[in-house]
Amino acid sequence: MAVLLVANRGEVAVRVLRAAADLGIRTVAVYAEDDASALHVTLADRAVALRGDSPYLDVDQLLDAAAGCQAVHPGWGFLSENADFARACEERGLAFVGPRPDVLELLGDKRRARELAASLGIPVLDAAPGEFPVMVKAVAGGGGKGMRAVQAPEDLDSAVEACRAEALAAFGNGDVYFERLLPSARHIEVQLVGTSVIGDRDCSLQVRHQKVVEIAPAPLLDPPLRKALHEAAEALASAVGYTGVGTVEFLVAGDSFAFLEVNPRLQVEHTVTEMVSGVDLVRTQLLLAWGGDVDYTPAERGAAVQVRVNQTSGGVLSSFALPSGPGVRVDTHGYVGYRVGTRYDGLLAKLVVHGEDLDVALNRARRALREFRIEGVSTNLEFLKSLLARDIVGATTDFAIEEPLQGMQAPLAGTVVSVSADSVVLEAMKMHHVVRVSGDVLVSAGDTVAEGQLLASSSGESTEDSSEVDLDHVRPDLAEVLARHDFDRPEAASRRHAAGGRTARENIADLCSSFVEYGGLAIAAQRRRRSLAELIERTPADGMVAGIGVVNGQRIVAMSYDYAVLAGTQGLRNHQKKDRLFALAQRENLPVVLFAEGGGGRPGDTDHSMVSGLDCGSFHAFAQLSGQVPLVGVVAGRCFAGNAVLLGTCDVIIAVDGANIGMGGPAMIEGGGLGTFRPEDIGPLDVQVPNGVVDIAVASEEEAVAVAKKYLSYFQIPAGVPPFQAPAGVPSPSAQPSPAPSGEPLETILPDRTDNFGSWNCADQRLLRHAIPENRLRAYDIRTVIDTLADTDSVLELRKAFGKAIVTALIRVEGRPIALIANDPNVLGGAIDADAADKCARFLQLADAFDLPVVSLCDTPGFMVGPDAERTATVRHLTRMVVTGANLSVPFGLIVLRKAYGLGAQAMAAGSLKVPQFAVSWPTGEFGPMGLEGAVKLGFKRELDAIEDQQERKERYEQMVAAAYEHGKALNVASVFEIDDVIDPADTRRWIATALAPSTSRSQGKKRPFIDTW
Repeated sequence: MAVLLVANRGEVAVRVLRAAADLGIRTVAVYAEDDASALHVTLADRAVALRGDSPYLDVDQLLDAAAGCQAVHPGWGFLSENADFARACEERGLAFVGPRPDVLELLGDKRRARELAASLGIPVLDAAPGEFPVMVKAVAGGGGKGMRAVQAPEDLDSAVEACRAEALAAFGNGDVYFERLLPSARHIEVQLVGTSVIGDRDCSLQVRHQKVVEIAPAPLLDPPLRKALHEAAEALASAVGYTGVGTVEFLVAGDSFAFLEVNPRLQVEHTVTEMVSGVDLVRTQLLLAWGGDVDYTPAERGAAVQVRVNQTSGGVLSSFALPSGPGVRVDTHGYVGYRVGTRYDGLLAKLVVHGEDLDVALNRARRALREFRIEGVSTNLEFLKSLLARDIVGATTDFAIEEPLQGMQAPLAGTVVSVSADSVVLEAMKMHHVVRVSGDVLVSAGDTVAEGQLLASSSGESTEDSSEVDLDHVRPDLAEVLARHDFDRPEAASRRHAAGGRTARENIADLCSSFVEYGGLAIAAQRRRRSLAELIERTPADGMVAGIGVVNGQRIVAMSYDYAVLAGTQGLRNHQKKDRLFALAQRENLPVVLFAEGGGGRPGDTDHSMVSGLDCGSFHAFAQLSGQVPLVGVVAGRCFAGNAVLLGTCDVIIAVDGANIGMGGPAMIEGGGLGTFRPEDIGPLDVQVPNGVVDIAVASEEEAVAVAKKYLSYFQIPAGVPPFQAPAGVPSPSAQPSPAPSGEPLETILPDRTDNFGSWNCADQRLLRHAIPENRLRAYDIRTVIDTLADTDSVLELRKAFGKAIVTALIRVEGRPIALIANDPNVLGGAIDADAADKCARFLQLADAFDLPVVSLCDTPGFMVGPDAERTATVRHLTRMVVTGANLSVPFGLIVLRKAYGLGAQAMAAGSLKVPQFAVSWPTGEFGPMGLEGAVKLGFKRELDAIEDQQERKERYEQMVAAAYEHGKALNVASVFEIDDVIDPADTRRWIATALAPSTSRSQGKKRPFIDTW
């Protein structure tokens, strides 16, 4: 047995259900909650209830209702032109009564349909940019919905917004397009079945772009024009291989026409074409869907007129008498007792009349309109009678205009909640709207009214409450909110202060110049074990203050565990807050500052169904931010377990004196059978600083916040700032004057200079000429060199107590952030050991991830070697630095201060002297494949061993070393162009500022998968 789902409501559902019954096809209807008493529900063999606010647009519910069916008829409106719905039907094995999905996709998009018509040489109404008047039209759907005529530019935005909203509600697609408005034109449609023309009709009589009267065939068309319209429709249908019933719409002005759109579905006005052609279009649709042999050859049978009877209010039909007689047909879903709503289209009935000519048909329509008796709702019958009393044959689209109603009209459709002498309260979408009225009130409580329906005989003065408002008055609802946002807990703050610390909110306030908190009203997920009042009092924000703040003028994500709330543990709600903020950081490329003090996971939350909690996504989400945005971890006090994992994920860890950091706290350690320890015994700073876990140790939380701000500043380059640009007309302070006359002080500070990064200054760069001792064997303080070279107070050193042979620091040169690496000759003579290589490699990853140029100050005898060194896995650790440097994408500059020997020097040069943007040396530079002394001893061992006299051997050795030094001195190396130049140390900043300028701006997204946490 054939079974059909009718995926629609109202009159069209009734029409399709009756046609199916005539063919012996069983039917399934669907209905929304407010359509439970609709006629189509009773006519079907089975009816399925739908849920939700837009049930007739819910594809999943409709397909579920189609279980056991072979086909789906979409009717008109709703999903009738939705290609995704048609495709979903096919995927379920259901025949879609209409064109193929690809055809729907093309023709259902009015813009693409216009492009197709134009490609076939069919005229279209193109709207040139800035041209007015224009028509704004919905891309999908039809029925006059989502259309507005716009006469002037200032009305365009509001018209577009209204069209989008109307189209979205009606068709599920809010896209619109523009069309040149053609006034005083006729709206002519051509009816198709497949690629065959069945007839045409005139649909020009419209009110607010809604058709009210249709005539078939279209009168007053010259035969050549009618033929051209039919041929254009056939050409469009043939171009897409059209199947099923459809309509092509045109505008006709004089003897010319323009394509409007294709409606690839059954139309409301199909009835007039049925009456004059003898073709039952719905029956034809169904037979085609079931593969039957259908004869749809049209006949020529006089003229037909359709008149649309629309409701203009809601209510219950207390009387519903319909006209009858020869040539009269009424298609309707109304009946006595039916409650008519205002949620859907207002079509209540279609009067369709037929006559041997148009005059007979029009007279029959006038007579039939007089026979209607409809009570319980208001309708447009009187307007229709007055319209048909006029000469409408050959009328244009601007002919039928309803007379304006006198009185106060409903500003929107809804239900009357209450009525008084001066107001009517309407409910729509669960909101109450007060409408001021005067005169006689024409509605009662419980009535449903349509937009524009008269509420009273006279308009009120205002639709707003005009009473004065006390701007300082705090309403109870606001007072409740303000009270919940009072996070002041004096006792907890006093305990924190007594211990020498600050509260979470004090740290956030110090960090951010402006801050908006997310989830401040959240409380611990423990409602099963504690009262709401207790949770509000004792667990504010679920122990995590989190939100978006402003640091150094730019936005960041700031979050702080609150140790005063459940020991800063990780609860269900603060995990959710982290997930929310981490997603915002990822989406908007916001740095994250995390105050991580806390005890890890919280076992006491009860409001959940979790077992292990291992599906928590916070750690994964935070780790994914590595390499995309700067991650700053700050810790004071105890930081164990999950809190320590988040801290360890950060690019930099700033720890306050007295902090303890560990992957497990005392309870976890004891539970694992590993002994009993006090919290202060686990990961103190005298362990975590020299082992490299902590990047920067500070004395207080105030200092920690200041350092966090300073660290962030290196990564907060203002958008559009060009690289290394000095102010116009101001000489760069890096360009130093000629050597000072004897006795001139060198410790002077240059005046402040200002550029896009604000004010900056630097030490007298002539100091650098004396930074490296003339005695090549004497050590010096590399940090003094760095402080002199960098802008004043701009140096921030990371991991100072770990991997001491290399200094890694963020600095500025002329305000520009730089990542600096430098060998320290006071540690291992500058030789690079495993820890120093690891430290340097990670720092280079940080610079590369965030587009910081790198400056390398080289003074190294090479990598650390020997049995003891190999016990630290130097082969892997040292080559890690080589691999990282070789794969940098940021500008790199090499400055050799003294020693540049062997593979260690190559590692400091990112792999080779020819890799950096510049490779220069100070006059003290010396180069070689290995240390000069070692090279002489190794290379000339036989010759030296042959000299028996020890003094002579020593003298010869020293001569060879001196020769090697002369050969490897910087000037000689530059003479063969292994380096770019030997420079005056006082000129170093100029080289950095000029030769190291990046050619690209700060990257968006990730350059590297992540930054190594070690």
